[in-house]
Amino acid sequence: MDLANKLEVERQNINYHVGALKRGGIIKTQKMEVSKEEASKMRGAIVNKATENGKLKISYGVELTKNGKEIANQFIAPLYEEVNLEEEYKNERNYKKKEESKL
Repeated sequence: MDLANKLEVERQNINYHVGALKRGGIIKTQKMEVSKEEASKMRGAIVNKATENGKLKISYGVELTKNGKEIANQFIAPLYEEVNLEEEYKNERNYKKKEESKL
């Protein structure tokens, strides 16, 4: 729900894509057993089923799997390289300007 609100998209759209990421092994949800009172305080918790002792089995929160982290790093690493290259280029330009001003 939080993600849908922040992105200003329908919750069903988020559910569809989160489901696809889970099926693809990119993300996983945390699973836990909580009381009904605890579950009512957890925004976005999905109740999977009730246990015999009256607790609820829920899915809550999302985290990257090992595979998901590797895939994310494939996209993030080039961004860091690009930033580093831009910084080097900027430093070179500043150095050349200083040298030219000395002349």
